Amino acid sequence: MVAAVTGFPARPRLRPHTGPAPRRRYERRRPEKTPLHKIVSENLAHWLEWRDQAERPVPAYVEEELRGYLECGLLCFGFGRALCTGCGQGFVVAFSCKGRGICPSCNGRHMAQTAAHLVDRVIPPVPVRQWVISVPKRLRCFLADRPSAVAALTRIFIDEIERLLCTAAGPTRAGDRPSIARPRLGAVSFLHRFGSALNRHVHLHACVTDGVFMPAADDAGCDVPPAFLPARPINPADLAAVTEKVRRRLIRWFKRQEFIDAEAATDMLAWENSGFSVDASVRIALIDRDVPSYFQSLEHLLRYCARPPFALERLSVTRDASGRISRIRYALPRHKAANWLGPGHGRKSTRPGANGVVELSPFEFLDRLADLVPPPRKHRHRYHGVSAPNRPLRPAVTVAAMPDGCDLALGFSSLVGFVTCLPR
Repeated sequence: MVAAVTGFPARPRLRPHTGPAPRRRYERRRPEKTPLHKIVSENLAHWLEWRDQAERPVPAYVEEELRGYLECGLLCFGFGRALCTGCGQGFVVAFSCKGRGICPSCNGRHMAQTAAHLVDRVIPPVPVRQWVISVPKRLRCFLADRPSAVAALTRIFIDEIERLLCTAAGPTRAGDRPSIARPRLGAVSFLHRFGSALNRHVHLHACVTDGVFMPAADDAGCDVPPAFLPARPINPADLAAVTEKVRRRLIRWFKRQEFIDAEAATDMLAWENSGFSVDASVRIALIDRDVPSYFQSLEHLLRYCARPPFALERLSVTRDASGRISRIRYALPRHKAANWLGPGHGRKSTRPGANGVVELSPFEFLDRLADLVPPPRKHRHRYHGVSAPNRPLRPAVTVAAMPDGCDLALGFSSLVGFVTCLPR
């Protein structure tokens, strides 16, 4: 029997792996010198015309994303001027496009800000486990362009995880003691529309507390914090049970929505290899949450879940005799290369002869970029359980995530002015 932990340990003011950055001179980034900027700037107009002639017009939000990226970080499209109060030195900062799918700088900034916000303001000091689910290719096309399918997958997946954690933590059910509300987990889900090889692969990542929060009884005081009950270790039988339940519920939902017919649903339920894959091997223990080794911390896990669709440093181009870009090479991560052997795994590669590198023409590369751009006005991460908006336990749980004595003041005390300068 696992004992309940009422309250949460206090967090330090600064995480060990953070602190004041070393002093160095500000250097403006130069996106116009990167391979990605050269590919988009030299081929965008011809690619848009080619898609129109092929009767495959590019969505307006994708074209807007690409054109916005070409203006990101360039002083000729606007900048702000900053002035230091100490030495009087001034410098200019170019405007950013604040894109959602292509710009490496804006996506990297969003990744860092999201991870820091979740660690410092949302997730309390409790163990956290990453859950990942991938569905069969027969259903991924619906997830790519139907928000209702994504919402159904997320709801079913989080619901089954919560059922498992309630059983693994062993809390008292609400039916046994009516004065105690239903135990809930805390989770943040991330929808990934990309794979590691610049391919469209819609799947779901979720950072879930490795346990459930038990609300206080109704007769207890309003200042009594909820109790956190840690779950026992998750074993392969638990993963298999969650996978099977999610598979059956999701296929039934697709059948009710008439996305697939009854024959296809029966066929998918009879598959020996269901095509559904659930992984929960990554766990951040409480002692490892703020460790100095950054690659074992909770913030690194959240950065991984909120990462951009591709890495700029893995991109390179090859030009022909006329100086035009002929081929684009994208190196795969180490664990996807053909020469890597892991424990219990064989050789991996995306295709025979790929050797860990994807080679594309400029138009093929832009086609893949267009598939990776998320639709507008769609959340890239969502909150569930006690972390969801307007939940009664949210204030009591999230306040434990904040370090002692922290405030919301911005760290721009050295800037006395920010003058907007637009090009003439």
